[in-house]
Amino acid sequence: MKFVMSLPLSEQATKMLEENHIEYYIGNNLDWTSYPEEELASADGLIVRMEKCPAEVLAKCPKLKVIGRPGMGFDNIAVDYATKIGVPVVLAPGANARSVAEHSVMFILALGKRLKTMETEGRRGNWGIRSQGLQMELLGKKVGIVGVGGIGSIVAQLCTAFGMKCLGFSHSHNRAKVEAAGCEYYENLDDLLRDSDFVSLHMPLNKDTYHCIGSRELGLMKKTAFLINTARGAVVDEQALADAVNQGVIVGAGVDVYSEEPPSLDNPVFSAPGIICTPHTAALTPEGWNRMACYAIEGCLAVLNGQRPKMVANPEVYEK
Repeated sequence: MKFVMSLPLSEQATKMLEENHIEYYIGNNLDWTSYPEEELASADGLIVRMEKCPAEVLAKCPKLKVIGRPGMGFDNIAVDYATKIGVPVVLAPGANARSVAEHSVMFILALGKRLKTMETEGRRGNWGIRSQGLQMELLGKKVGIVGVGGIGSIVAQLCTAFGMKCLGFSHSHNRAKVEAAGCEYYENLDDLLRDSDFVSLHMPLNKDTYHCIGSRELGLMKKTAFLINTARGAVVDEQALADAVNQGVIVGAGVDVYSEEPPSLDNPVFSAPGIICTPHTAALTPEGWNRMACYAIEGCLAVLNGQRPKMVANPEVYEK
């Protein structure tokens, strides 16, 4: 058996491959179309990170049996084509939930305390910034969590520890799941946006969530509110977000994900002073990355052993 991957896995995940006598080829770049055709032709499995893996690449893999995705998003993989050829796309549910949730709460703290402004002005010698009343306490503030799954439920747990009130919206309208996470259930996203001091996004990217936060939705939010996106870049209209922050529609935002990655430096969020940007790093703590890599390999090994893994992006392959 042989796997092809874009970049090295964690030490523990690599050991799992070796213990199962699986050879592997590491492309060491994010352009799958540049990999030697002979490597793709001999691949039984692919391990794809955040880079795009189009149908033209999968078509060069006649032996392909499984695709592993160390994470939960799969919009970068030609899943429809994988389904067509009967190849499961294995995900790593829950592996990065803690790391991403903590990153989201970091944004809440940094935005609420106006960390970027305080650090910048302090370095400029503006000592008076400390007494302008810009920063806030989190006690009693409302955080609206859009997508109360594995990540969103941990965000709720952490925010509750700060004395915040958690509001929850589920695109599947799963009231029980939202309330089990300790959130007040909101049937309507617009109402949640109006009531929240912070809005934290944790939904997958699909046709229903593409640009689900745009100028209209941002206009519903409090002028004192903040938006946090650690989900997928394209769930937010980035130009609308930058405009909303620059024009005072909302105070600011924390962004870890972008509609195109790596993002162009002319992405409008980078030129908005009120937006804190990180380079899609929320999940990539050593602990989170190791779990993601190991869960993906475990799922791939299950497929190779004739078993069904915990979660696949295209369960239809098992219905055929």
